[in-house]
Parts: sequence; structure tokens; C-alpha cells
Amino acid sequence: MQHFVSFTIYILFFVGILTSCTERQQKRLAVTPTSYGKVDNIMVVADNYSWTTTIGDTFRNYFEALYPVTPQPEPIYDLRYKKPLEFKEVKVLKTHRAIIILGALDDMDDPASEIIRKSIGEENVKRASEQSNYRIAVHKDRWAQGQTVIYWFGPNRNELLKTIAKDNQRVMNQFNKADTELFIEQIYIPGQNLKAGTLIDKTFGIGLKIPREYFIAYEDSNAIWLRKETNKISSNIFIYSLPLSDSASLKPADHKFLRNKLTKKYFSTHIKDSYMQIDDRVLPIYYQEMTFASKPALQARGLWGMVNDFMGGSFVTYMIEDKPNDRMIILDGFIHAPGQKKRPEMRKLDMIFSTFN
Repeated sequence: MQHFVSFTIYILFFVGILTSCTERQQKRLAVTPTSYGKVDNIMVVADNYSWTTTIGDTFRNYFEALYPVTPQPEPIYDLRYKKPLEFKEVKVLKTHRAIIILGALDDMDDPASEIIRKSIGEENVKRASEQSNYRIAVHKDRWAQGQTVIYWFGPNRNELLKTIAKDNQRVMNQFNKADTELFIEQIYIPGQNLKAGTLIDKTFGIGLKIPREYFIAYEDSNAIWLRKETNKISSNIFIYSLPLSDSASLKPADHKFLRNKLTKKYFSTHIKDSYMQIDDRVLPIYYQEMTFASKPALQARGLWGMVNDFMGGSFVTYMIEDKPNDRMIILDGFIHAPGQKKRPEMRKLDMIFSTFN
């Protein structure tokens, strides 16, 4: 009988160990859900007071600023506001791919602040009160794969307002990086048009990764035109090279002159005497000097329209100064997407051009 009791205890002990190991393994092997949400779409969690007063107004002023330049006004980000209690109770909300949680750490009645305090820990709550540059904590894959969660805080509401006004670009950069990675994945998972890439290399001596959906619409010794056509949008890439000269410099006036000259030559519709031109009658062209693939460049964003026809859309141009080869390289992307949002497609064109080398 004694041996039987000892054996039973041994078995129970052994089963207990197995059960404990199994539970730990299950936690390790548990499948983390994949995050959901579109690019440029952010869920904001904040208490009603913060969201409806100056704090929320300041936040929206930066994150809902207009994207340059689209025919109809489109914000840089689409914001989706949620109250803290709803965010805590509805589990699926925690799997959104881009989340910002705003809160003043000294507000013990604010559920959003409670979430932040628990997430960053007591030491970092104290650090926030002592260090004025500690206002943001970034957690990757917090509740879902491919997720970016940003805890944005101040020791009090006044400091929270200050950091939103001061650090908004830092927060945007975090989401831009995550969005870029997702865009690249979406654009190139179907593969590349290697034939188009080879033609670009042969014609211009440059590298550019062209997604598979684009096809070669036209080519000559100085120009290549690529198109992607769906039932909703027409996306176009135009590449051109010309010698550097007084009329081909990184000046806004030169950009407008050159683009209008080239689009008049290369782009028209079935309507007689139609041709593409810049349309800056309502919205001016947005210009930005920049470095592009280690070369001086001018970026231009604006609207185009067809003369003698009813078509139009957004465009982006990168004029790249290539002094070693005494030439100006022009990368131009434009879309025609009636009734559709233009921002996502323009962002995709930027992603394609970012592969330039």
C-alpha cells in the first residue's frame, strides 16, 4: 500500500510538471494575431477632455493637415478616435496596426493615462517628470504582428500639449517608416517587371525597381513611359534625360517649363489637339529642394489637366542633377483616378522612385 501511494504521488508530480511545461509552451507558441488597418490610418486613444480641447485640436492640426497636392482635400492621415474604456473592452481594437495612446501621467482618473503608466512602468513615469525630452515610448508588435503602438505623454496636460506641438514629426516618422515597409511589401510581393528594369538600365544607366503590374507603353532614346491600368486608376511613370543647361536647372520655373514641354509632346488622349499641362490655377505647385540618392534634386507636386479634354489628376516630379554625366534625370509619376483617393497611389509612386540608384 505504501509503494502504491508513493507511486501515485510520483505520477501526480510528473503530470504536474508536464502540465506546467505545456502551459508555458502554449504561451510561447500562442499565435499572435496579424494587425489590421490601412496605410496612413491611425487609431487614437484619449479621454474625451483631451480630445475635445486644445490638446486634441493641436493633434488634429498636424495629423490631419492636407496632403500635398490632390484635386480634392485629403489629410495626411485618416484618424480613428476611440475612448479608452472602449479600447480596453473591445479586444479587436488592440490589433490595429497603428495606435497612439495620449495621456497626462498625473491624471489618475483617465483610463488612457492608466494604460500608459502600466505599459511604460513606474521608473519611466518618474523619468517623464524629471526629463523634459522623454515624452514618447514606442512598442512594436504589442498586441499584434506588424503593429506600432506609440505612448505619447506628459507629466501633466500642459506638458502633453507642448510635446504634441514639438514632437509631432518624430511620431509621424515612426508611422511613415512602418507604412513604407508595408507599401514596399504590397507593391513588390507580386514581383517586378524585370524587362522594364533592364530597359531603364540600358537607356539611362540607372536602377529603378518597377512593379510587375506596370507595362512599357512607350520608349525612345530619351524617354520611357510605363503604365498600370485597373478598373479604378491609371498610374504612370515617365523617365526622361536631357543635358544640363541654363534651362535645365533645379529651379521651379525650369521644372514647370520642362514638364509642360515634355507632356505636350508625349501625352494626349483620343481627342484631337489634346495634351497634358500643369494646372496650377487653383492649387500652386509644391516645391522642395532635397538630396535624392546622394544627388541634388528638386521635388515638385501638383495637379495636371488635359487641354481640350476633361481629364486630370495629381503628379510628382523628381528632377535629379547628375553632374558627373552632365545631365538632368527626370522621374515623373502621375495618376488618373476619378472618384478615388489620390494619396495612397501617390505614396506608392514615391515608394517606387525611392528605389532609384
